[in-house]
Amino acid sequence: MTTVNNTFSFFGKGVFIQDTGEWVLRKRPTQSVDIAWAYNYIISERAREATEGLRAMPSTTTKTEKANYKKANFELVTFSGVFPYRNADSLEMRSPYAGLDIDDLSSTEEARRIQRMLCQDRYVETALCFVSPSGKGVKWIVELPEWTRGLPFLSQWYKLRNHLAFQYGLKADPSGKDVCRACFLPCDNECYINPKYQDNNL
Repeated sequence: MTTVNNTFSFFGKGVFIQDTGEWVLRKRPTQSVDIAWAYNYIISERAREATEGLRAMPSTTTKTEKANYKKANFELVTFSGVFPYRNADSLEMRSPYAGLDIDDLSSTEEARRIQRMLCQDRYVETALCFVSPSGKGVKWIVELPEWTRGLPFLSQWYKLRNHLAFQYGLKADPSGKDVCRACFLPCDNECYINPKYQDNNL
């Protein structure tokens, strides 16, 4: 049984595999970080070039091309825990967080509206909330509510997904149900952080 603490794993940019001509995500982390660290990363200049480059891609860009760009240019975290190797079986330590992705929105303006709405949720406490690398999605990183404690991660995630659908009519990307789900860190100067985490620095 894994223990729980407030940190999670951070991974560097992807690796190009010469034999296949593909970019793949790194499996081994470089360090463990916390919410304040992730927030300071997101509001820094560290990912600005990658974020602006992705959003500037023409409409003819394929999903595969965008996916490869993100793997090559963005660093990432696994908000739900610490992993010496990024797969579910290698989970070393759970964090008290889960992430929900709301994708395929019409605009960055809509994403901002949803971001503000989620941060005011009365039943689920937001740890971190920011607009996704594409500019048309929201990453909602929440503290696991009391009504999910003690449940397996998958059950916790489904309860949160149902809450999102019932309260707001929003659909969470099902890929978030994986405890080792990778979350790319963009540049977002309007990232929200729960004030109780702001004492720490990058």
